[in-house]
Amino acid sequence: MAALQSPGQTLEQQIRSLRAVDVTQRENAVLNELEWRAAQVLAAIHHPASGTEADKMRLSLRSELEKSLGLRKLPWPPDLRARTVGVIERPGYRIEKIVYQTLPGVQVPAHLYIPAGLKGPAPAVLFYVGHWWPDAKTKPDFQAFNINMARLDFVVLTFDPFGQGERGVSRRDHRRVESLLVGISQQGLAEYETQCALQYLLTRKEVDPKRIGMTGASGGGYNTWVTSALDDRIAVVVPVVGTSEFLEQISVTRPLDWYHASEHCHFVANLIRFANNHELLAMTAPRPLMIIAASQDQSFPIKGVREVFAYGQQLYKSYGVPEKTAFFEDTSAGHGYQQKKREAAYGWFLKWLMNRGDGNPFPEPPTETEAWDSPELRCFPIGENQAAGPGFIAAVTKLTRGLPPHKRLAPLEQVLGSLPAPAQPQPHFTKTRLERLEIPSTSEISVPAFLLRPKSGERGVLVAVDDRGKEALAADPVVQNAFRKGWAVCGADPRGIGENATSKGGWVAAVSLLLGENFVWKQAFDLDNVLSYLAAAPDYAGKPIVLYAKGHNAALAAMYVLARRKDSSLPSRYVLCDGFISYKQFLDRPASMPASFKLLKDDKGQLGAYDREIPFQYFVFDVLHHFDLSQLLAESKATGMVVNPIDGDWNQMGHSSARKLLPAKIHLICSQAPEQAITAFIDR
Repeated sequence: MAALQSPGQTLEQQIRSLRAVDVTQRENAVLNELEWRAAQVLAAIHHPASGTEADKMRLSLRSELEKSLGLRKLPWPPDLRARTVGVIERPGYRIEKIVYQTLPGVQVPAHLYIPAGLKGPAPAVLFYVGHWWPDAKTKPDFQAFNINMARLDFVVLTFDPFGQGERGVSRRDHRRVESLLVGISQQGLAEYETQCALQYLLTRKEVDPKRIGMTGASGGGYNTWVTSALDDRIAVVVPVVGTSEFLEQISVTRPLDWYHASEHCHFVANLIRFANNHELLAMTAPRPLMIIAASQDQSFPIKGVREVFAYGQQLYKSYGVPEKTAFFEDTSAGHGYQQKKREAAYGWFLKWLMNRGDGNPFPEPPTETEAWDSPELRCFPIGENQAAGPGFIAAVTKLTRGLPPHKRLAPLEQVLGSLPAPAQPQPHFTKTRLERLEIPSTSEISVPAFLLRPKSGERGVLVAVDDRGKEALAADPVVQNAFRKGWAVCGADPRGIGENATSKGGWVAAVSLLLGENFVWKQAFDLDNVLSYLAAAPDYAGKPIVLYAKGHNAALAAMYVLARRKDSSLPSRYVLCDGFISYKQFLDRPASMPASFKLLKDDKGQLGAYDREIPFQYFVFDVLHHFDLSQLLAESKATGMVVNPIDGDWNQMGHSSARKLLPAKIHLICSQAPEQAITAFIDR
């Protein structure tokens, strides 16, 4: 704790000069704490040690995975309405161009490669394309795989995932965070569409339903892991550069901000509480499995892939079928589905779906492919790519309409994630006009704060948090007015804000989701500890403590504080400025949502929030099945005021529309100059 007296400086300069710790060090403390907890929960997972144990655990693991994906919340069976829109004849095979729907208004363009002269049902392979944006199913490497498999007498179905190929280009469709509100992870949308593709494949008379394999690269490799873990109809499994040991993935993507969280297929809610890649393997075993990886792969380090395979070797050995698992490491090329990787897959599928060969790589002959953007390969009319976003959002919105009203507030930790025991330090102040506080929140993280005290007769404490950081509070008219009226002011920076800010917001939100947590909930925990710290000080015994939160992040965190303290008189009053007042506003975005459906010409510049997205960390998994923000406020005993709430398009709401969303007991102000009214409310 440090004191400062510099009369020559402005108040803002004095507060800023109180910074005593390098902000990089503070950021690392926040990130380290999150990564450490990810490591702890992953280390606590008991991997099935034998085939017998894997068989016993399979149903419960699948149930957990389905819940985390939210797969069963989408309609089943799908109304595919499949139609053939063209046929391309080639030597030794043909390509049927198929269009089917997965959800109402969601059209999928697909290619079905069929060998020439089939005598009866043949083995088939479902090929899930990874994240290759303009080309997707027509990427030459993927065409080469499909062509050669057809020439080897396999049927192959491949399709454009949402946001890619003829359904794109849109990384925005790969981060439809709105689905989290109703308990559907992004990979849940991908898995649903995979199940639709499998459903279509099984309708084809050319396909032997007992001889279906699956493969894909990158995101397609991960999807192959997930699908085979859930579905025994996938008889042979070949994930390619799709995943690694999960902690290694978390660690390697930390400095990269997990690629700015621009695509969310790996962000499965609560996943690392019950599964590492080992569990996906255990759910797949003992079906034939070949893992294909690259020696040099930034996203999926080879060390972790080797670890997963070594586990698989022991598990398959316990089943008595060690020959049914294999590992191919490509030293010639990195991330992708290049020739050496394809040859390894050919050999594996030939052995286990056709009983041909010994499973070793099968040489690829010279292969001619089409230009990825050849008009002949298109399923949709030229120039008429079709976004999946509108249909996805319509499906999510429909799920919100069917929710019953919440009669009771669900346990917050059940929905928002568990919290550690709160720190209980003994408060101590230096009695100077302005001093720095370091308020412990956990053993790793403290909340930097300032305490500004009037000369005498403190009426109470105004605990203030601002999205811009505590230094911005020096110029805030509400803070200035309260101070002039005799209030002490404590400005605090919870994790993610001000001195505790992080440049890795995507990674933080992603790891929090994988842990089954919400990062804003942890910010609320920090703020809660600030309130407790001040309340324990003899200086403020019996005096009111008011919570003042300004900005959409600060206001949301403050709402969680209020709900957590719903039976407490702390704080005695609160003011929430410029924040959201309903999770449903994250879906109700008349201007922004249509902008999010925009398709781009290429994959450049996709990282930006071109529809001014709601921040990823604000979304809580399955929250609308438990409560909305207005219920958090309704449960609080504190007297509250909401000032200038915003809608899903980031506009200030009108009084009548805001009033409909708020409990009647809450004071509401929608005004361009609310400072005097706020001050009067604080000082009452």
